[in-house]
Amino acid sequence: MATGITLGLQGEANFTPYRQYDTQYSALPYIGYDNSYVYIDGTEAGVYLINNDTNQLKARWWYLDNEFDPGKSSDKALRQLRSRHSTMMGGLSYQKITPVGAFNSEISADTLNESRGLLATVSWLGQVSSDQVDIYPQVGVDWLNKQQASYYYGVTGQESTRSGLAVWSHQGVTPWLAIAFDWHPIKPLHIVLQPKLTFLTGALRDSPMTDQSYYWVLSSGVTWTF
Repeated sequence: MATGITLGLQGEANFTPYRQYDTQYSALPYIGYDNSYVYIDGTEAGVYLINNDTNQLKARWWYLDNEFDPGKSSDKALRQLRSRHSTMMGGLSYQKITPVGAFNSEISADTLNESRGLLATVSWLGQVSSDQVDIYPQVGVDWLNKQQASYYYGVTGQESTRSGLAVWSHQGVTPWLAIAFDWHPIKPLHIVLQPKLTFLTGALRDSPMTDQSYYWVLSSGVTWTF
């Protein structure tokens, strides 16, 4: 983003790994602003602690849109579980820009006491550009501590008694792949599409709430910079 106001619309289709669960759709207005000291990027905002050509250190606050509504599952056992809510995460992000791409590391904590958990990420971002299209391949790994993983994928003792599902409480690791396409037929207009594939590994793959070892999220957006 460059200095100036960017407005638009962003949407998402989340094909969750939960058993017999409806696909989640969402749409939100987009606001973007970046003056190299503070920034707003849709559902994320923050301040730059370091910002130069090769290093960025940010303090950031961002929306984690994970959620579970038992009413959206047709599985009888999952309908006995409690709801799990989206939340706002806060933490630090560091990016090192190199000739072979950008390397990122992030750590965030739940700031609304929904999960009371931690989420950490390491990732790589590349860029391939033409006159009107930028393509950003990405690969990364998320680590969810026990509170974070158990909130979104776990089953408590009380829930086990009600539902018949086994008690589950573990930390977890989720590798992921993504590729973003940014089409800008004219300079102020950007049309973005990003599919992201996340893999559930180890204990997360064995959660009684899930019935597959991966899930897709398809994000899109249309913006105009003034």
